[in-house]
Amino acid sequence: MAEQKLAKTRIRSNRTDGGPYDLAVIGGGIAGLGTALLWQKTHPSDRILIVEKQPFPGGYVTAYRRKDYVFETTQLFPDIIDILDYLDVEIDLKPYEGDFMRRLVVNGDEVREYHLPSGADNLKAALQNLFPEDARKIARLFDYSVSMFAQVRSLKAISTPKDKLLTLVKAPRVIANLNRTYTEFLDRFGIDNPELRELLDTFTSFAGVPPGRASCILTTGAMLSSISRCYRPRGYFDEFPAAMASRFQERGGEILLNSAVDRILIRDGRAAELRISGTGEAIRAERFVSTVDPNVLVHDFVGDDHVPSAYLEKLDSTVMSPSSLNIALGLDDDIDLGAMDLDYPYNVISTGLGTTDELFENFLEGRNAFSENLFHMGVVCPSLTTGGKSTVTLRVVPVAPSSWLDWKTKDPGRYAEEKERQADLFIRMAEKYLIPGLSSHIVVKDVATPATFARYSGSPTGSLYDMASLVTQFGPKRLGLQTPIPNLVQPKFSHGLYGSMMGAVQVVDLMMDRAFNGGDSLFSPRI
Repeated sequence: MAEQKLAKTRIRSNRTDGGPYDLAVIGGGIAGLGTALLWQKTHPSDRILIVEKQPFPGGYVTAYRRKDYVFETTQLFPDIIDILDYLDVEIDLKPYEGDFMRRLVVNGDEVREYHLPSGADNLKAALQNLFPEDARKIARLFDYSVSMFAQVRSLKAISTPKDKLLTLVKAPRVIANLNRTYTEFLDRFGIDNPELRELLDTFTSFAGVPPGRASCILTTGAMLSSISRCYRPRGYFDEFPAAMASRFQERGGEILLNSAVDRILIRDGRAAELRISGTGEAIRAERFVSTVDPNVLVHDFVGDDHVPSAYLEKLDSTVMSPSSLNIALGLDDDIDLGAMDLDYPYNVISTGLGTTDELFENFLEGRNAFSENLFHMGVVCPSLTTGGKSTVTLRVVPVAPSSWLDWKTKDPGRYAEEKERQADLFIRMAEKYLIPGLSSHIVVKDVATPATFARYSGSPTGSLYDMASLVTQFGPKRLGLQTPIPNLVQPKFSHGLYGSMMGAVQVVDLMMDRAFNGGDSLFSPRI
């Protein structure tokens, strides 16, 4: 498997001329590809261009080779099958039908291990079995959560005054919890067992956000959508964006790779054309979609003078998500990962309750406080699905960018030293608690820091999840799909593959005046 070409290498630029285009999409990640495909499906005669600064599409969803090993940057494929079916995009997926997660909680010398199953009913029953004294509380929490998530379908991403009134009737549980953190949500159901809370808090920690700041609605949605049906590609993760890009090109869509945007020119209050960095080439379009960091879009591409001060204030007060440290390891042939009970979407190891709170507070201050007594780490073993040489990825959150960005540019020696020091710390933790003898089997080690993600994506902070999933930035309080420029929009629903595809759905619906998805928050196409 490792000898075959990566799927992303199949995609080449196919731009035919200078336009003009009906739609130009800045960024060929999942949100950009999803937006372009949905617009193409509903407007088959339109000319659509995707402009991507990398030599291949996919954004953060990619795979790369180091010597004889292939590493990936994505861990979980959520339930977005209905959208892919609508777009006629096929990808061979391995379903996880047993346990969703192997979870280890470290408290000093004590290590507690849990296996959390897939499916809301299964997880509810498992937790009730683990914590029989809290069985009734768990039942109430899960039954309410499922009902609340179902009511999200009644929400309108693009609301009229009438919609807002109807929401009070159709989605009362969503309205009641709109400003509630996940901590407050658990408090409401009397969940005070610290071991139980450690397990439930895991679903906010994925994004590096503590439960006391995370939106309870977003957390509940992320939990239920992940455990309901989750997958991973049987090949490498880059097959997903490659399949999307291939379908887009087969249907007449155009992609321009290796082309970074330098500027969006505004004329008479509307976006008129974008300029390509280096060449200065102008690309004209009727509509523009930007998937880049909203700070880059406004401050660098558009210019502050074209944006109202109120929007600038909201943008500048927006907290972008943390970054991460990704440690990709290629192992020798003497290790048998298949015998170590590691084949889950996630193996998660962390210290106890309050870990993410302390790490996040340090993140906000620009510090990283990781140690053997304070850490949160996901461990994924892609080679158990893809075959070939054994690989392990350690993913650490939340990581503050500032020091890493400074070291990368001002002190490369320190940067290299810190990469090794931090990688060694987390390798020791994985070896101690999950993979015995790990360090002795490492052949290749590749460490990605916030500086890596900043260079790769263009995000000034190396943010992995765009805007942080804080309760203060959820729903109507979130920076919107519509920018102050009428024909310039941004698909910003939430983070991850699920959020990226839902962002694409919502932004296409916005551009079509709700004719596509009826203004709904979740996927329910009318055409």
